Amino acid sequence: MGLARLFGVIMIFLMFASFVRAEALPGEHVEGFVNAMKDLKPYFDQYADEIGDDGDASSTAKLVTDWASGLKRHADLMEILEKHGFDEESWVAVTPLVMKAYMTVKLGAEGRNIPAQMAESLKEIESNPDIPEAQKTEIRDSIQRGIEEFEKSLDAPIEHQDAIRPYLGQLDEIFEWQE
Repeated sequence: MGLARLFGVIMIFLMFASFVRAEALPGEHVEGFVNAMKDLKPYFDQYADEIGDDGDASSTAKLVTDWASGLKRHADLMEILEKHGFDEESWVAVTPLVMKAYMTVKLGAEGRNIPAQMAESLKEIESNPDIPEAQKTEIRDSIQRGIEEFEKSLDAPIEHQDAIRPYLGQLDEIFEWQE
């Protein structure tokens, strides 16, 4: 999974996270998540290949949404979740907690600079006379939403960050994280 696809996945999980209250993240939930993702990853990658995902963040976001919403229609995928201790509700609750903690740990202090970099890009777009005003408005709204969501993505509680640390190497493999 390329970096663009990873960020698409993260944005979808962050949308789920806005509906989930903060709760404990025990190590057994993280371990279940890791093992479930290892089993689910080939299905996701196959789905992405079948529909011709190009790795672009916007197409990947739609891809993840479609795939995630279709999980409950596939008994074999739900069996994988159940094998690792999840039902649909608990999977939806745990996934954003793990993802948020993972992103907070992986991006750390450098990640906190990304919203400022996005704001700088927005300034460049605003001052570009070659971009029509209607398009600037659309881009501005999109970047503003991205900044807000990204800022939310890096505030995982320290307890959640500590819970995922023993699994960082495995999570890196799952998300094909490259330093």
